[in-house]
Amino acid sequence: MSALALAALALRARRRRVLALLAFAAVFLAAAITARLLVSRGEGGQIEMDRLFIVGGYPLVSALLLLGWVLGRYPLIATLVMLAGVISHDRAEGYARVYGVRPTSLHRIYAARAALLAAVAFAVSAVLMPVFDLIMLGTWAGPATFVLILAYVIVYGGLVTLLSVWTRGDAWIALLLALLALVWDALRRADLLMIPPGTRDLVTFLLPPQAAFFALESAFGALEPIPWDAFAYVVGYGVVLWVLAALSLGRREV
Repeated sequence: MSALALAALALRARRRRVLALLAFAAVFLAAAITARLLVSRGEGGQIEMDRLFIVGGYPLVSALLLLGWVLGRYPLIATLVMLAGVISHDRAEGYARVYGVRPTSLHRIYAARAALLAAVAFAVSAVLMPVFDLIMLGTWAGPATFVLILAYVIVYGGLVTLLSVWTRGDAWIALLLALLALVWDALRRADLLMIPPGTRDLVTFLLPPQAAFFALESAFGALEPIPWDAFAYVVGYGVVLWVLAALSLGRREV
């Protein structure tokens, strides 16, 4: 059986995850439609939320704002969901030993699988985010949307794959690192990290590149030009993770 056929089987085994992501996306779209019906624009084009406050008060407005924040992280969620256990599941079930005696290399098998699962995460996100913006705002961020999605898929796809070589808790550890990077970057921006500059810079360098993600998200949210320097840094960080995953797979016993 070829690497692509095995990748297709892995995708089929994850069909419930795909359905869960689609259901999650439907929640976002339902929220966008609701907000669109209750939000109006003033004469200057500004968004007026008077009807939202009348219908649901601050809780409804806060919930919609939170959904908007989570939407920007949907590619991260989709990547973690799709690639969780990409290698570790086979190792736990004993499939990796079977693959190891086949003529097709492990690198080719898992590269095809990771690429297919990452492509699904990208595709679902690439449909949801523009549609949400078009419904909610009547416009969308253009190519910046796809750049942001690709950045998340490259970095966290590589991170989950690397962790999956060594542990079954790959997606949860990746999520923890993502949250840690988010909090760390916020504290760094606020100059609240009471640690030596060298230690601060080292931790910032090792954690997922939240500062670069923040630049991409800001461009996405404000409909500004894409910060290609931030994207290049993210891609470089992600490529290193993918290379480390490949090297680890070659050294790790199945």
